[in-house]
Amino acid sequence: MGFLFGLVIAVGSLFAAALHLNQEAKHFWDFVAFACVMGGTVAVAVMTIPWQYRRLVGAAALSLFRGSSKEDGAIVVESIDFMRAMQNGTVDFAPSTSVAGEILRDGMELVSLGFTKEKIHTILEERILQSFERSQKVANSIRALAKYPPAFGLAGTVLGLVTLMRKVSEGADAKQTGILMAIALMATFYGLLVSNLLINPAGEFLVKNALADRKKAEIALHSILLYLEGASLLEAQEVLNCYVTKESRVNVVAVDSTAEAA
Repeated sequence: MGFLFGLVIAVGSLFAAALHLNQEAKHFWDFVAFACVMGGTVAVAVMTIPWQYRRLVGAAALSLFRGSSKEDGAIVVESIDFMRAMQNGTVDFAPSTSVAGEILRDGMELVSLGFTKEKIHTILEERILQSFERSQKVANSIRALAKYPPAFGLAGTVLGLVTLMRKVSEGADAKQTGILMAIALMATFYGLLVSNLLINPAGEFLVKNALADRKKAEIALHSILLYLEGASLLEAQEVLNCYVTKESRVNVVAVDSTAEAA
């Protein structure tokens, strides 16, 4: 929810600034500026975003307002649950729909098919890499899109200035000239806002999410390898806790270890 919260702060700050200047909201609306900036930006997005990954594009758009699905500690818990299910021979373990959950699901399948530890490591490592590269490609295409709105805003401003010059040549007074100049500058204002308040932060947010998903997938992969090595749940817990901060470490098998010691 960080992206949405930041957006609310920015909009609130702009609104407060407009009130301080004794300006009404209608003074900041211009259809020509909106059409130039948004129309041009959407057109470039259609041309440049890799739509063959449309499922990822849709999921990325939703993640801007939904945030990360799981914290690192939750992935450690899910990985421990995976190991417990595999060691007990149960089939009631249901991985999440995250990248890490897909790795756990694929790991269960590869283990059941009898693949060796080395083969499983190679296959799942490559799947993590390919998933990360696809997510990063979508995020980078969004970031690259940020350079276009200011250009379309400048184009809208030029259109406004052309109109202004025509009105001046027809005898527009100082008041009319000032209003037309203000309207022309709105396109530049829109372009800067769309680029620096929406698109560029969204791209940075998606890059951060892609890196976080890769780390969680690596935790899941390590848990699969630990299972194949015959590690205990307590050992696996302590190894996987190395991936997370001290505050996110989990202690879900403490009771199990006490019972084993007894």
